[in-house]
Amino acid sequence: MLGVRLPPGLPFIFEIMAKSKKKKKKKKSAAPAQAATDQPQAVAVAVAESKVPKKRKAVAKPSVKERTSGTIDTISQFLREVRIELSKVTWPTRKDTIASTSVVLVIVILIAIFLGIVDLGLSRLMRILLN
Repeated sequence: MLGVRLPPGLPFIFEIMAKSKKKKKKKKSAAPAQAATDQPQAVAVAVAESKVPKKRKAVAKPSVKERTSGTIDTISQFLREVRIELSKVTWPTRKDTIASTSVVLVIVILIAIFLGIVDLGLSRLMRILLN
């Protein structure tokens, strides 16, 4: 496949907000029933549940050879795609480059002169005001 590969899209922000609201509603609906009976006990249970460590499932890790071969293949594919994309770029001619560079230099010089004059004027004004 040539060209640019797009990463998968991020989850839509409103879906994330809706899921978090559902979780909050479930917690709020269960909390008043317990709060009526014994509020300190409900808080203690919630704190105890939050401190319980979750069990992790064992995952088989790929060997070093498998990891590096995949990385090398990925890097080489990336470099091939970069070379293909760079061949599609229309590079400016020498004349265009010189013209653009001269325009930039002239503008920089003009702005430097303007800022120098403004700085000189403001410094003289400050001397007059302070004396």
